[in-house]
Amino acid sequence: MDFFKQLFSPGSGSTLVDAAFAEVSGMLSQSALMLDHSLEVLLENQPVSMDLEELDDMVDEAERRVRRTILQHLAVNPKQDLVASLVLVSMVQDAERIGDFARGLVELMKMARSPRTGPFADDLRREAAKLRPLFEITERAFRKADKAQARKVIRAHKELRAELKAYRTRVAESDLTADMAIVYSGAAQILRRVGAHLSNICSTVVQPYDRIRHGDEDL
Repeated sequence: MDFFKQLFSPGSGSTLVDAAFAEVSGMLSQSALMLDHSLEVLLENQPVSMDLEELDDMVDEAERRVRRTILQHLAVNPKQDLVASLVLVSMVQDAERIGDFARGLVELMKMARSPRTGPFADDLRREAAKLRPLFEITERAFRKADKAQARKVIRAHKELRAELKAYRTRVAESDLTADMAIVYSGAAQILRRVGAHLSNICSTVVQPYDRIRHGDEDL
């Protein structure tokens, strides 16, 4: 049995693991909702109609709940679920950061002095469409300890990272106004970071603890 399944096999009876997995799943769902709305605002020129700060606070509170649960659990049973607790802390930290970046897209949009239209908006929309399904695949990967699905996310992120880097280069070499160049380049970087955190979560499924967040090596 591999590392992740040894820690998180279904039916293990660990209330810590069950509670933490439910929280991480909820955080990913909330962050995906935030990202969807932020992309509508940024790329479809829609008004802000969600309280993204409140939603982000909910994601942050979920992270704090997991940390409190782990701390209380280890205070009572310091030898039980120790390695699993370390892995869960890593996962929940990445999940929390995704919410921050999703909210950051709208903050970035405030710099734009004109609507986001044209080829650069179209290209960024296509990249976002490749990123979005990775949320659900990530959730399935760690819920089911599915290494094949985890590797799918890690590889997709690696490809997306290269494409977004090339996109930022095109933006830098373009004749866009300064405000739009900052918006498009910054948005591409945010999408890259969201993908990186999803990949980090999936790396917990395929890598031993000391190699978590180095998920695209040897795959």
